[in-house]
Amino acid sequence: MSDLVRYTPLYLQVKDLILKKIIDAGYGPGNLLPSESSLAKTYGTSISTIRQAINLMVAEGILSRKQGKGTFIADTRITINFLSWIPETPRGREILENLIRQFEAKNPLLAINLIETNYTHAKEDLLRLISNGTAPDVTQLVSPWTTYFASMGALENISDYLSAENLKTRSFEKDLSGGTYNGKIYSVAWGLCPISLIVNKNVLANAGIPIGKVPLDLSDFEDICARLSKRFDGVDNYCFGLNVRHDETDFLRIYSFLQAFGGGFVNDEGKVVFNSRENMEGFAWIKQFTTNNKIFSGDIYSIRDRFARNEIAFIMDGPWIKYILEELTGEDFDTNFRVILNPTIRSGASLSWNYNHALAICSQSRNKEYAGRFIDQITNDPELSAYYYSTTGHLHSNTSILEASEYDNEFSRAFRDQLANSKCINASNSMFEKAMVLCLDAVKKILFEEADIEKELNEKEYYLNMLYYG
Repeated sequence: MSDLVRYTPLYLQVKDLILKKIIDAGYGPGNLLPSESSLAKTYGTSISTIRQAINLMVAEGILSRKQGKGTFIADTRITINFLSWIPETPRGREILENLIRQFEAKNPLLAINLIETNYTHAKEDLLRLISNGTAPDVTQLVSPWTTYFASMGALENISDYLSAENLKTRSFEKDLSGGTYNGKIYSVAWGLCPISLIVNKNVLANAGIPIGKVPLDLSDFEDICARLSKRFDGVDNYCFGLNVRHDETDFLRIYSFLQAFGGGFVNDEGKVVFNSRENMEGFAWIKQFTTNNKIFSGDIYSIRDRFARNEIAFIMDGPWIKYILEELTGEDFDTNFRVILNPTIRSGASLSWNYNHALAICSQSRNKEYAGRFIDQITNDPELSAYYYSTTGHLHSNTSILEASEYDNEFSRAFRDQLANSKCINASNSMFEKAMVLCLDAVKKILFEEADIEKELNEKEYYLNMLYYG
């Protein structure tokens, strides 16, 4: 019994193997289980051990016995609780409910109970559910949150529950570096999401300003924004939307501008590099850019609404913007908008980072095998994943599929090109979330309180090192 783990009671190991067989075979309510003697032969153990495992599954409502007929998959479906912010918009809810119906049709034993949240409160809602002992079986998060929850023991090592086929198709650097903690995988990307520059074609067309060659040099981008700002003098239109909701995304939304200068938060090894010369140059540029141009500052929801109403020319956002803007305008994304590569400095590579939506199994779940089945299929099943990625705009987490014909469109090509020089921010340190508070404070003081850039970054570098290294 090489599949069995020695330190777990034998009947529990056998129970897990039987459960996996039920899941993999797609058995539904009413299907007959093989006889106890047949199962004992299959798993190389005694009938009494098989009986213990089956008794437990009967007690849990997974199986039912019928006198003289055998053991059957129970008529009652097993419920998987799923926390997600995709339903925060009507279109998002429609997409997710359709996906769930398709999954349940393929898995008649399972029912998905959707617990709705929104992005603004998702982290707090998940923490509250965990604290109350009512954590969902599956939770949506973004990859950088993984360490925060995994370090408190709230997430399960997901590699034990995903198929080998699913795991081997994933690029560690682009997909999972934000989903690991202490070298183990605790979340997997539910689509790859590089942050890129989104253009409102109507605003630029009305202003008579062409984009030209992409990626834009920062100087060219600055020039376009200056011309727009001059044209918008005295009217309620803006060249750029800057997210200032006062959470970590205030820092992360400007991160690609820092990357253009070779700056960032930590290097690939996770070492803090916050007061680098590159960051000082990047923050100086951002400060000058926001001071000299007409910028709309607000929360991301207000920015998207005004962008959809042709009141903002440029925003930074991820591939999920496709279904959001289609809902806001009632038209296909390409009718009004265009994705272009992030601006560069001195015609270098267009750099970005991946704010991947991810899925994880909560350690409180009593249905981890089924939760793993749900995640495995909606991220990797050809039909389910194709539906989700094509409707939301997310890039498929299997990068080899991005070369398929269905991704040969302007939207997907632009984000695929952005992905080529994009990586996850190294969020593997358990102090990452607290570090974001310090980075956010630096943004606030530099952009809005006239702080000296070098002094501010030196101060934050000191505290970040204290936080990370003690």
